[in-house]
Amino acid sequence: MSRGTCLGILLIGVMPILLRMTPSARGADDPAIDRGVVYLRSVIGNQQAGESALIALALLKSDVPKDDPSVLACFKRLRERFPSSVYKPERTNGHDVYEAAVIAMALSNLDLESRRNDLAQVTKYLIQRQKSNGSWDYDYRENGDTSISQYAVLGLWEAENAGARVPPSVWDRAAQWFLSSQESSGGWRYHSDETTSPETVSMTAAGVGSLLICRRQLVEVGRNRPEFSRLLIPLNAGDFVTDYEVKTPFKQIDRAISAGFGFLSRQFTTQPSPIFGPSIYYGLYGIERIGALADTATLGRVDWYERGRQYIHSTQSGQGSWSSAHGEPMNTVWAILFLSRSTAKSILRIERKRLGAGTLLGGRGLPSDLSSMTVAGGRVVSRPMNGAIEGMLAVLEDPRAQFAESALSGLVARYETVGPSALRPYKDRFQKLQTNPDPGLRKVAVWALGRTGELESVPLLINSLTDPDEEVVEAARIGLQLLSRKIEGLGPPARSTPAQRAEAARRWKAWYDTIRPLELNGQSVDGTGSLNPRASSPNTMPAQPPSSPVGGAR
Repeated sequence: MSRGTCLGILLIGVMPILLRMTPSARGADDPAIDRGVVYLRSVIGNQQAGESALIALALLKSDVPKDDPSVLACFKRLRERFPSSVYKPERTNGHDVYEAAVIAMALSNLDLESRRNDLAQVTKYLIQRQKSNGSWDYDYRENGDTSISQYAVLGLWEAENAGARVPPSVWDRAAQWFLSSQESSGGWRYHSDETTSPETVSMTAAGVGSLLICRRQLVEVGRNRPEFSRLLIPLNAGDFVTDYEVKTPFKQIDRAISAGFGFLSRQFTTQPSPIFGPSIYYGLYGIERIGALADTATLGRVDWYERGRQYIHSTQSGQGSWSSAHGEPMNTVWAILFLSRSTAKSILRIERKRLGAGTLLGGRGLPSDLSSMTVAGGRVVSRPMNGAIEGMLAVLEDPRAQFAESALSGLVARYETVGPSALRPYKDRFQKLQTNPDPGLRKVAVWALGRTGELESVPLLINSLTDPDEEVVEAARIGLQLLSRKIEGLGPPARSTPAQRAEAARRWKAWYDTIRPLELNGQSVDGTGSLNPRASSPNTMPAQPPSSPVGGAR
């Protein structure tokens, strides 16, 4: 395997979405979060396993250290659910699914090798509880419960990205159920078979968010994978290759997501209302999830985060809690998960694992300086290179240089902390790498060009849509989606033919020709000629809200 191809492996399926956020936009240093954490510490001793898991998740997302006594107390409570290393739920009759899902989320964010068997066991339990129609529900029901199903999807998503095994059919069947339960309005009900209950913002967020997650996981299924070196295989064998053929059409998923966003854009409000659902904090946590997964700052013309933040700040009690249906502890958890942008942090953690950690490049063997190596998440990885980006690029450009994986890790880490401005000065060098004979280096170049935030990178990415390497094409498509803010994109599909690539290039060029006048008029770009992420556009999808209770929130 060539040096560049190894580098390219690190860029498969990457779509970072929160990296343009400033620290303040990420919810850091928010006194409301600090007060909420103080309140949660005070109620830890009175909670069951599911509630303890959600409190642990909120603490971790608030950057409370893993060895903090409050975090340790929560996980001690969870450890009781694994007698003899087998998961035994504390609750039954559907509540066990909620419990298992949030335990999976908490364990995934703890990210400790010593808890990997617990994560595998709770993941197995969630998979076994999936109904034949692809949903999850109470024991006495078979039609599907939107709230329970969204939590199962959330737990499995976090678990799979933490190394647990989830068969592709689980995502496929779940996507099919969420498609089948969507109403003509674009919204979802708590139970689609109970027509007396209305569609709500909370349940629509659950439906849209679940489809976004299913789509993400299914995209990886059919991707052609190169021959991996043994050094690229996770030490815990968490990843596995499958020949599974996805049955759910991506176009159908995209249409449903768009319709759901339409419903949310029309109905979103931060005033308590029946259209939102019993708990506005539950619904706002769902909004955060969709905003992160779809990389959108607005619902219609509304800045969903700022509107939600203002409401949450205005309703915090003197003791630091928030109150609504399902009790103060859980509403406090949901409010904190919103303010801390918890889903965005999960996505960042996933991307850092895939890119920032820099999986050891198998074709080049171990570096002579083993001090640059470590083990994280069951993988041998390279620490990111420090210093100037010029030095990182020099390593990537020189086939004789060592530590290419560390240079790539450093490049990604710099982008994560600084944003597109870290890459823009080197666009010419990335453009030169784009024509390198090695497809892996072409993929690195396309990845970087797609994250400059500049419209002038669009023609370069369109050119790469006709690259003979499938993964270079995929990186170009993702880059175009990021620059255009079109989550559904204009193609090509995975495993595309040359004709499909040419047709996608034609469609993207036609789109670019229509927006170039806007660029000249400064209507959709900022003063530097870069895309303005907050510019309203008919092609910008609104953010979505999810919902999830441990006891049956809707």
